[in-house]
Amino acid sequence: MATSSTAPSTPIILVPTDQLTSINGGPAVTVKTFSQPTKHGSFSDLIDSNVNALRNEVKALFTFRPREWLSAFRPNPKFPLFVLGDIDGFVALFMNNLATLLAVILGLKLVFEDDIIYGKIVPGVSVSMLWGNLYYVYMARKLAYKENRGDVCTMPYGINTPGAFAFIFSIILPTYFGCINGSSGRDRRSCEELAWYVALASNFTTGIILLLLCIFGEFIRRNTPGVALLSSISGIGFTYLALNEYLPVAASPIVSFLPFAIVMLGYFAGVKFGPVPVAFVALVVGTILGWATSLNQASEVKIASSVIKPYPLVFPIHAMMANLKEITPYLSTTIPTAISIAIGTIQCVESAKRAGDFYPTREAMFADGIGTLIASFFGSILGMTTFIGHPAFKKMGAKQAYSIANGLAFLPLCFFGINALLLSIIAIVSVNPIIIFIGLVICADTLAITPQRHYPAFLLGLMPIVADWAKGTIISGVSDAYTKFVVNHTDFNQNITAHINGFSYRGLLNFSGGSLLQCIFLTAIFMYMIDRKFIRAAIWSILASMFAFFGLINAPGVGVLIKKDDDGWKFTVAYLMLAVFFGCFHIAQKQRLVKQPETEPDDLSSIEWAEWNRERLLEENNVNEANV
Repeated sequence: MATSSTAPSTPIILVPTDQLTSINGGPAVTVKTFSQPTKHGSFSDLIDSNVNALRNEVKALFTFRPREWLSAFRPNPKFPLFVLGDIDGFVALFMNNLATLLAVILGLKLVFEDDIIYGKIVPGVSVSMLWGNLYYVYMARKLAYKENRGDVCTMPYGINTPGAFAFIFSIILPTYFGCINGSSGRDRRSCEELAWYVALASNFTTGIILLLLCIFGEFIRRNTPGVALLSSISGIGFTYLALNEYLPVAASPIVSFLPFAIVMLGYFAGVKFGPVPVAFVALVVGTILGWATSLNQASEVKIASSVIKPYPLVFPIHAMMANLKEITPYLSTTIPTAISIAIGTIQCVESAKRAGDFYPTREAMFADGIGTLIASFFGSILGMTTFIGHPAFKKMGAKQAYSIANGLAFLPLCFFGINALLLSIIAIVSVNPIIIFIGLVICADTLAITPQRHYPAFLLGLMPIVADWAKGTIISGVSDAYTKFVVNHTDFNQNITAHINGFSYRGLLNFSGGSLLQCIFLTAIFMYMIDRKFIRAAIWSILASMFAFFGLINAPGVGVLIKKDDDGWKFTVAYLMLAVFFGCFHIAQKQRLVKQPETEPDDLSSIEWAEWNRERLLEENNVNEANV
């Protein structure tokens, strides 16, 4: 890597790109500038710099850039519309979204009839899906043109899975059963519509919150350690994409093991299957085995065919606004869902940055907010967001066509109810290995930028997601079986959880509460403890205490948690105790009673770490020369 003799005012990072040459024939690189952090600035300087950064974010938000916008529509020979890797990317993204949508449909069947699900909710999903997939292609084309590169990968986009199930079990079900069992005198149909309208209003509110948070997205990304930001996205990758998706593989080994081996050999070992994409080979082999072993049944295809017919779009904005006041009891679900989507988008942008694609955080959050609003305007209760796994899609060789194809493919599926039919034909367990691969790559990429001393912090940061998954498994699985044998609509928590032995269910609830945010706090605090940066650890502890007080972390619901039986105030006190504890150690450190802070930066991919490592090697070389 060549450097000029004159030092630039701001450092640059050069990210080599594969199979690309620059304009002058030399090796192509992606050039990104980073503001140099102040090494000896005061606390007031830190505040001033962050205020100025926020002011610049607001200014940039309202800056008119027609030349940049139009660049996405210009021909770019270096960035072809279609490459072979787009087939693999399309299969992975499409099947992931399709499987999520089918799971959501099964959850909605607990309350809604088919005409509401397929006639009102699902068509709206396709419109928001098309918006997001096309907009992220637009962002990728802008980036490719701006940086004169051909290896840019569009960020994947689709349904926000955790938020979807949070809405079903925390908003739709309580609203419906509260209506049907209450004294309002409403019939079943009107209660179904009320639950739908309240969920739409909650989804609309989520979109508004996302748009408001987009101003602070880059500020959050700059002031949060990269490993901490990626800890929760890695937790989702490990738990929901790898562990959870491996369970069906283990349940049907004869059908799933060969597709699993094909995917792992193709993506991790670099084994080629001729000109045929790896995902397609795995899908065909798995489907053949599925039908040969009777895992796939013709009766399921017949049932799925019964819902195929045209479904026009609906526009229930008037009814949604009329029921906006009804969402107040469910803000404990709506607000954390919006925050988790925002944090997830920031993490996905950070993940894409590690893979060499520097997308603007603010614009990605804007796209997700608008997509969620579009969904609510056209009847969908599902929040939309960029997907995790951009590095995996880039490793597949996908660029932009996979995203366009995904958006277009959902139009006939959702407007004609074909999605269930397609999933009844394909052996779903042959898709699971592709999703598992994405989850593993997310974790591997995070470990690659994590110093070894921070591995314990990273592993601790995964645990709230695992706890959240375990809690959801217990409640959704065991309670479903419980209600089948006892009385319908019985409160599972009051009747069963109090008698669970062998572990603390209350501890599980607290550890899983606000899991995405909790991952970040735990990882950041533990990282700064390991590095003996006690002031930063204290600041993060104080922030955690504020979030816990309002139930955003370490609690099953949002609110001012000051009652005797609440745990929120207990966590607030505990985090404040940690802050005081770290403050005492900082004083001791000033007196040279405690070892000084770690000097190695916490991100192995950063320009700061590269500079630190260069200086370290120079010092070692000087010492060796002196010894000689």
